[in-house]
Amino acid sequence: MKKYVFGLITGIILSVLSVWILMPKLMLTIHESKFNVDQTVSKIEKAAKSSGWQVPKVYNIQASLQKAGHKNVLPIKIMSLCQADHAYNILKNDIDKKVTAIMPCRIGVYEDKDGKVFVSGMNMGLMSKMFGGNIAKVMSGVAEEEHRILKDVIKNND
Repeated sequence: MKKYVFGLITGIILSVLSVWILMPKLMLTIHESKFNVDQTVSKIEKAAKSSGWQVPKVYNIQASLQKAGHKNVLPIKIMSLCQADHAYNILKNDIDKKVTAIMPCRIGVYEDKDGKVFVSGMNMGLMSKMFGGNIAKVMSGVAEEEHRILKDVIKNND
């Protein structure tokens, strides 16, 4: 009996540790861009708008941090993207409004110390499965559209 309890507890601990270690890697998508930061932002914005999305705001995080006195900051921009039909299909139901904390969609574009540019975002495909129901349906569509919007800027995207 002691071996069974020990095995069960060990299994639970290992499962929790695995999720704890893997979850950050699974929750985000990170891809190298073919272009510099400004070109990447411009191309994403153009692709988003031509796909019926709005880009209400592009935050220049580098400029904000430099203004606050942090001089050694590499280019970083965060784009807000919104597709009104998808937003409405979530926001029309009170039960689904809990996801407003992660709306609108955000895409980060940043340069690392080696001069490589990356595009990062939430893994909407995985997120959709976690919520289920209407949110899953809408976010699954968002994941597909986001992939199409990003495909021309992502390096090695065959």
